[in-house]
Amino acid sequence: MSSDPRPRREFAVRLAFELVVVFVGVYAAFALSEWEARREAEERRAQIQQALVQEIRDIVRNVRNATEWASHAVAAYDSAFAAGQTPALVPLIEPIRVQPHMWQATLESGGLDLLDVRTIYQISEFYNGLNAGFEQLAQLRGLSESVLIPNLGNGTSEFYDGAGRLRPKYNWYFAGLQNLLSLAEGITARGDFLVRELGGEAEDAARTGQ
Repeated sequence: MSSDPRPRREFAVRLAFELVVVFVGVYAAFALSEWEARREAEERRAQIQQALVQEIRDIVRNVRNATEWASHAVAAYDSAFAAGQTPALVPLIEPIRVQPHMWQATLESGGLDLLDVRTIYQISEFYNGLNAGFEQLAQLRGLSESVLIPNLGNGTSEFYDGAGRLRPKYNWYFAGLQNLLSLAEGITARGDFLVRELGGEAEDAARTGQ
């Protein structure tokens, strides 16, 4: 007498169905967890970009003022030289420093992991240029204090020869001023670009996450 195979088939079908339900549930939970993690990462990326954009915007505002000052100074000296004049050398001793707190926090917190390589490169290029500008300012300030200021009372002949040419001892002054202008212009241009590009991306990301 043969046994009825139907109970076994029903059991197999029920077991298969339960396994499918379990598999779908686990997969759905995993997919939801992955989606939430991506959303949180995207929200954090947008927050970091917004904060960096605000910091860069503030820095560029200050650097733009320095760019205008350096541009006017270089133009004034060039005009004086062209007219055969021997303009006085004004010591560059004003301490200027900007602390990029948000950029430092991003580096220290691992926030760079959330940004794409192109964005990291562009932001790094901006802050590297900023550091180069500060280094140029520090160099000009140091030379002004050690070389220029001690000789201010020695008259025009200290700085210019009989033909009205700047003595080699002070060539650093105008070379440094022109280099400072070039750096400031580069920082301003990169900063404006980043504000436009990253600012728009951050706003888009924020709207998407809402």
